[in-house]
Amino acid sequence: MKKFIQTKGVSVTMIAIVCGLIGIPILFWFASVIVIGIGTLFIMLFCSGLLGLFQWKYVKKEIDMGYNQFAMYAFVGFGMCFVNFILLLNYTIKINSYSETYNFSRNGFYNQIIIEGDKRNISLERNLSTYMSEHADGAASSAKKVTITFDTGLFGFDMISDCKFKND
Repeated sequence: MKKFIQTKGVSVTMIAIVCGLIGIPILFWFASVIVIGIGTLFIMLFCSGLLGLFQWKYVKKEIDMGYNQFAMYAFVGFGMCFVNFILLLNYTIKINSYSETYNFSRNGFYNQIIIEGDKRNISLERNLSTYMSEHADGAASSAKKVTITFDTGLFGFDMISDCKFKND
């Protein structure tokens, strides 16, 4: 292992950073299909970056890299890949399904969805707008209520699997 880290360590680190940079658009895609807040994503990235920094203790003697370069690897490479892996598992492994009904209205130039009442959730509004733009038919344009079927993934994050629009 020491020989591998000494000879291939910088290459592996650079590959991880490139994968992390490629992971940014993937992370945005996951945010559009999983009901998850942007703040939650930042906290997950920060915590997984800290987890990546703990590797420094084990590889600092064998790798020709400064701590600041390793920190970039930890947050951009390891952290981004780890968060995308968690979200991929959440997206592919569904453990529960449930439905809820919401009253909603449209606001603004782009007909932004706003959920009315105590159940307001900005992440859900964003995902519902995305779902409506991709799947909605003419009946959804005049609807005032929506029954959303959610799938809960392995890590507890919800995904919209189906919507039924009502004019009630």
